Amino acid sequence: MAQSQQLERPRLRGHISRRQRHQALVPLRAAASRKLALIVGYQAMALINRDIARVFTPCEEEAERRLTNFRRTKH
Repeated sequence: MAQSQQLERPRLRGHISRRQRHQALVPLRAAASRKLALIVGYQAMALINRDIARVFTPCEEEAERRLTNFRRTKH
């Protein structure tokens, strides 16, 4: 059965500095520009994924508890 445990959440960098935003607007070679776009995209997705996990974890834990109880009553 899944136990709810308090784990220290990793600290994710959640903002992009003014310097980085400015650099994103400066024309770069195509390869460098794509890399910067990927970095910015991954940073945004990390925040979105963290929020999704925070919302759905309690639901998954409840489903696991109910499934475990159901299996116990069947035997």
